[in-house]
Amino acid sequence: MSLSPRSNFIAVAELAAAKQAAVPLILLDLRFDPGKGAQITRYLDGHIPGALFVDLPLQLADTAVKGRGSNPLPDLAQLQESVRAWGIGPHSDIIVYDDTSGGPAGRAWWVLRWAGLTNVRILEGGLAAWKQARLPVEVGPSAPVVPGTATLSAGHLPKIEADEVRDTAQRGVLIDARPRTDFSGEGKAHIPGARSLPTSAVIDAAGTPLPAEQLRAVAAEQGIALDGPVAVYCGGGVASTLLIAALDEIGVEAALYPGAWSEWISDKSRPVEA
Repeated sequence: MSLSPRSNFIAVAELAAAKQAAVPLILLDLRFDPGKGAQITRYLDGHIPGALFVDLPLQLADTAVKGRGSNPLPDLAQLQESVRAWGIGPHSDIIVYDDTSGGPAGRAWWVLRWAGLTNVRILEGGLAAWKQARLPVEVGPSAPVVPGTATLSAGHLPKIEADEVRDTAQRGVLIDARPRTDFSGEGKAHIPGARSLPTSAVIDAAGTPLPAEQLRAVAAEQGIALDGPVAVYCGGGVASTLLIAALDEIGVEAALYPGAWSEWISDKSRPVEA
């Protein structure tokens, strides 16, 4: 069998069937908590068989860079080294998942797609959905893999930098993907001109993105038109990537502001709006 042509997401049942049929797959496990870093202990306690652990701050970001937010984009050469260590070749089918909100898996999807890998999918519902289906897990470290041969290049997905953010808000729409409780209210703020559309509003309880008509309706309720330039940010450049994957699924190309809120507020000269 081969995977369905759906571009960004894969259901648990399809992944289980592909594994049963021995379809060659690269499974990447993202255990990450914002502010606490990678959580390898949770991976060792149980993961989808064959999945490899990915350290998000170490391998999908470059935290040595200062003043660029919580999770600056990774150095391309170092990312390529990691990708090859995961056994990834230029045409590998890659499945990413996490055990929380789907945001860490979204970050892996975005970074790998940005670096030129096209066959990357997010597991709907992540590890929780896999376990709910009573599918097997394995414990302990992963088995060694044969190094891959993928060659990466940057720029295959759009992004914007801090000096482009306000122009994007004026010419199109700038989406704040954080929870609405972080967007406004006592002691809260956002980038001027941004509109609130939390990632959780477009991903259902099963971890599946809303159908196109429903997603557009949810956006319209917030005064968000998706027919012009769109850019998305969150708190640290993680949750926003899952929203971008959902938008891409319905044919809306959205740029990522990877520096996110954490970069924006690091410069006190930048305005904020309550």
